[in-house]
Amino acid sequence: MGSDNNRVRDGRFHCNPICPRRVGHMYLLWGHVDTSFPLHGMIGPDWPCMICTYVLILGGGMMFAQYVILETSLGWTGVMIELALAGVTCLAFTFAACTDPGIVFSELYDNVELEEGGGGSKNLCTLCNVVRPPGVTHCYDCDVCVEELDHHCPWTGKCIGKKNLRCFHLFLTSLFGLIFFSIAGLIMMTMIGDK
Repeated sequence: MGSDNNRVRDGRFHCNPICPRRVGHMYLLWGHVDTSFPLHGMIGPDWPCMICTYVLILGGGMMFAQYVILETSLGWTGVMIELALAGVTCLAFTFAACTDPGIVFSELYDNVELEEGGGGSKNLCTLCNVVRPPGVTHCYDCDVCVEELDHHCPWTGKCIGKKNLRCFHLFLTSLFGLIFFSIAGLIMMTMIGDK
């Protein structure tokens, strides 16, 4: 394996968001590949969808706070709850969208192990040229092998796997809370308008 392979774990700290390090079709903006957000920032190939998700969460939360929640009996308390829910949702989303999903990186000894037949139950991914232990799946969108791949989510811009699945579940839970509170505020506003 040459040093030009972007899937080799090299232990170097990367700190150049303007010229990110490529890992498959993903981009490491800063940090080590072995860490998670906020110690590193890694975005996926669908990063424009990630930006749209931020706009929908923050823009939708602020619009509902200003034009719906403020008009209900909740007043400024409701606005603060709506904005807090939007903030928590964005934070959980950031952790899910900027954390390595569980990419399998090449180690220096992987090729030697395969050549000697000592790979055991491991196999070589022919697409990204890394040794895959059991439970690892190749994501064709991100062009990397991911541990316990759940799915590729265009809204987070990348795969959801072993390392960011909990953050993704927290994001979905907080998003449900934000939507539920917004709908409850909309119902309260229509009830006030009917009187």
